[in-house]
Amino acid sequence: MTPDNVHGVRFERVSSRVVVALGPVDGERAGSNSTIVIGDEATLVVDTMVSPALMAPVKAEAELLGGRPVAYVYNTHGDPDHLLGNGLFTQAQVIAHARVAELLADKERRATYERRLAAEGTVPLRGPDVTFVDSYELDLGGLTLHAQYVGPSHSVADTVLWIPEERTYLAADTVFNGLFPVVRDDLANWFAALARGSELEPTVVIPGHGPVGDAGTLDWQRDVLERLHDAVRDMYGGGVPVEEAVQAPVPDDLRLPLATERWPGAVRGIYRVLDGASAVS
Repeated sequence: MTPDNVHGVRFERVSSRVVVALGPVDGERAGSNSTIVIGDEATLVVDTMVSPALMAPVKAEAELLGGRPVAYVYNTHGDPDHLLGNGLFTQAQVIAHARVAELLADKERRATYERRLAAEGTVPLRGPDVTFVDSYELDLGGLTLHAQYVGPSHSVADTVLWIPEERTYLAADTVFNGLFPVVRDDLANWFAALARGSELEPTVVIPGHGPVGDAGTLDWQRDVLERLHDAVRDMYGGGVPVEEAVQAPVPDDLRLPLATERWPGAVRGIYRVLDGASAVS
């Protein structure tokens, strides 16, 4: 393997066939993770971080460990910190949910992503070559990747991945291990995704951000989201206006890294869902 830490990226081997590139940690912030999966016949990389520069050592590691070019890249959703390194993989097929392609077709979003890439160099923005709607399976030779759409949860395009031969669950951004999560709206689907992961009884859980965990990590994330939802629902039910609620202090039991920064967005997102439920009822 290459050195454990390259440009802030740290490699953690979780099995002989799965290696996680942990995103750089800057203060309370943990960059997005990328995962290398080495089958008998093909190598896969899941998520490509926020820049080609960060992703370059991960690509080199994947090629070294697999002894061949990467055949497949998989994007778990459409946020830039999970796909801006796609363009490095010129020989790979990029796979993602159809909503990722829709997001990248938006002219304003695409221009924003392209500006970020242009500031770094000449690697182009690259979206998926293959898309799916509900689920997708990929045979790597001795390893099978099972992808399932679970959005909208953290984002509109979230998918989670299961590798049964390795008892490994790639939770993507449905898990922010040790961090306050980025909540935009639909917690119902998020809870369902975590429940699905727990039912699989994984021995390894790879989050979108933060350290590698296990089945207990899914329980921890569910507990955080439940406490967050209850706290916001209590304000909503008490008639607290949203603009006042976003200024409320973060509850003591939710004072995780990045909580102060992400609390207002979570409050607004949950208020929107509660408003929608009230309108329906």
